[in-house]
Amino acid sequence: MASERSFTLSEIARRLDVPQHRLIHLCEKGVIVPEIHDAAGRGSSRVFSTGNFLELAVALRLRDMMIPVSVVGAIVHVLRRFGQEVQEGLDGASLAESLRTPIAPELRIIVSDGAAIYFSLVAPNEKARLFGGIPVKQLVGGGSEPDEPIPARRTHVVAGHHVFGGPEGSKFARMELSVTSIARSLPLE
Repeated sequence: MASERSFTLSEIARRLDVPQHRLIHLCEKGVIVPEIHDAAGRGSSRVFSTGNFLELAVALRLRDMMIPVSVVGAIVHVLRRFGQEVQEGLDGASLAESLRTPIAPELRIIVSDGAAIYFSLVAPNEKARLFGGIPVKQLVGGGSEPDEPIPARRTHVVAGHHVFGGPEGSKFARMELSVTSIARSLPLE
């Protein structure tokens, strides 16, 4: 496993061109938990991993879409768990780093009808796989991150016409965000 890169809050704010207070707010609300070092009082600094960098970028995109902080936190927590599962299969490579490669799969977060979180994963030359179906209510309002693996709900996306909402079966609304595109746009160097 390669040594973990680290980033300070001010460095991430500068690289993402956002005010530091937006990142601090996400940390104070528990949306992002620094993996390297959390602040431990006045004058101490938060230090973030590459995975945290991706989580912050995803959280900011979701907030820009006016998604409430509690729901953003739920989505990021599920993404973190999904990333841990992926990392186990990649000899320790972070999700953020693995999504930046030219042969990386397309990973998308889907929030279906505001009620369930899914991940769509499409590897090159393969059919899409859908994971999740985790109820948002389970995670927002006192719930915690899922301890068990994120379940695969379907093994492929059915081709053809959908009445509305994609392979997860959204009836009224769906929000989709490309984690791969966000990872590839991260200014890590």
